[in-house]
Amino acid sequence: MKTWPMWIAGTVVLAAVFHILTVFALPYGIMNRAMAGIAAQAGGVNKALYPEPATAATRGIVRPSPDLLYTACVYDVAARPLRVTAPVPDTYWSLSMFAANTDNFFVVNDRQAPTGRIEIVLANDETTTAGETPVVVAPSSRGIILFRSLIASDEARPAIDALRQQSNCEPL
Repeated sequence: MKTWPMWIAGTVVLAAVFHILTVFALPYGIMNRAMAGIAAQAGGVNKALYPEPATAATRGIVRPSPDLLYTACVYDVAARPLRVTAPVPDTYWSLSMFAANTDNFFVVNDRQAPTGRIEIVLANDETTTAGETPVVVAPSSRGIILFRSLIASDEARPAIDALRQQSNCEPL
């Protein structure tokens, strides 16, 4: 009879360990897998990848929308800051930055970038300065930058895609 409390205590401890691993380690594992896939296709980190529009057969991005053109970049700001640039098309557009644990730490969209072009410096510390260019401090040295552009119509797609191909992330 005295073994039941030990079994229950052991089960509770094991459940707690698996819960902690799931909550804290799983996001890093998911992002490491995503970063490895994107970097492999782009030819390394700090290089933009311009995949074709999502279809039922392509799932490079979680829950992709066939109405959006994506550009992805695995960033690594451990050694140097990164300059992120993109023209902003005359349609819905957004730029999102994700840390190594999947946290979204920065977002800007077409309504917040009225100049028609965005330029941001991504760094790993607050001491980085870039003149007039805004500096965003990344909470992790590695992560993913994701640009999204709405394909308003089939006729507009070539022009939107041409602008998308100008999106870039490169070391300073």
